Amino acid sequence: MIKISSKWDKILIFGFIFPALFIYIAFQIIPLLGAFLFSIGDWNGMAASPIKFVGLNNYKNLIGDKSFLLSLKNMFKMVFFSVLFHTPIALLLAVAINTKCRGHRLFKAIFFVPTIFPLTAVGLMWYFIFMPNGALNLLLKFLDLHKYALPWLIDKTTAMNTVIFVNIWAGVGFYMVILLAGLTTIPQELYEAAEIDGANEIQKFFLITIPMLKPILGICIVMDIIGSIKVFDLIFAMTEGGPNGLTNLPTTLLYYESFRYDNFGKGSAIGVVLLFLTLSLTILSKYLTREKGVKKVA
Repeated sequence: MIKISSKWDKILIFGFIFPALFIYIAFQIIPLLGAFLFSIGDWNGMAASPIKFVGLNNYKNLIGDKSFLLSLKNMFKMVFFSVLFHTPIALLLAVAINTKCRGHRLFKAIFFVPTIFPLTAVGLMWYFIFMPNGALNLLLKFLDLHKYALPWLIDKTTAMNTVIFVNIWAGVGFYMVILLAGLTTIPQELYEAAEIDGANEIQKFFLITIPMLKPILGICIVMDIIGSIKVFDLIFAMTEGGPNGLTNLPTTLLYYESFRYDNFGKGSAIGVVLLFLTLSLTILSKYLTREKGVKKVA
């Protein structure tokens, strides 16, 4: 440990830390405290209007709010399918590209391209594909598959599933690159030793690759959970929460309650609930993917 004895050194270190600390407090801590304050009050967002203290009424109202409960259901569905498909697909693509097959650099670029674009742009692109007269339905009609030409973003049975599909498509490349970087850290000697012992490719994948990537897989899952909970722009660009609020997530519902219906108390309460849900799911995922201690044999 480095000991800092000089007062000037301490001032200098604090000077380097202060700008980042100030930004963090100003744009993270203060808004967070403000959200807690607004969540126990009734306020329409007007500076001239006083905040009326209502205690936990905003939270109590959320319990019986069907639109909020539906948004939570959609959120858990989004998180579940994102975690279920993002990391496994990304892992398979990373392993395939890591074999250095012909054209692997081109495939890596192709799979990573969707990650470069903002989710708003991705949402608009897929909106024009899935809209009733969009590219997908025109293609299906051209192939004489009229019964499969559906109003993908309007039909209540397909709207949320369509958005989840786009979210999975947009994120696979990001996790693929992370896992690809992890694969390069695995010593080749392990694979060579396993090959000498007669292990085939599937055995090497399950007995070497996955165990060695477990910490990175855990990070990917945590990032996926947080990213899926925060999804806003994709929903807003593709469906705006429709039809009739059936594709709303807590993030979009928070926006509507606060900035369309001027109910900042309820919107802030949704944000606080979302914060604790994110923390709970993150802690749970870290617990499930934790490294178990190795018992020493005497």
